[in-house]
Amino acid sequence: MVADDERERAWGTVHDAIAQMPGWAVGPCTYHGEVALWHVTAIDLRPRGRYAKREAITGAGATEIEALGALVELLEARQIRRAIRAGRNP
Repeated sequence: MVADDERERAWGTVHDAIAQMPGWAVGPCTYHGEVALWHVTAIDLRPRGRYAKREAITGAGATEIEALGALVELLEARQIRRAIRAGRNP
């Protein structure tokens, strides 16, 4: 069982990471029993062309906290890659 303060800290870390990505939002954590994993997805909600696919990033883990942590790592890695491509120091 996850303590509420641990869950709040994990979600706070997700919200801190997503705050650096304007136009993005995070969905709820969901448990998928068939694979015994929790998933949480961030999605780019900025307007796109009519048939353009939205970018989404999904974190997964054995617990809700692990899934949130995985998502944070993926979001931070994306930000670093984009900064390097733009010639900025991450």
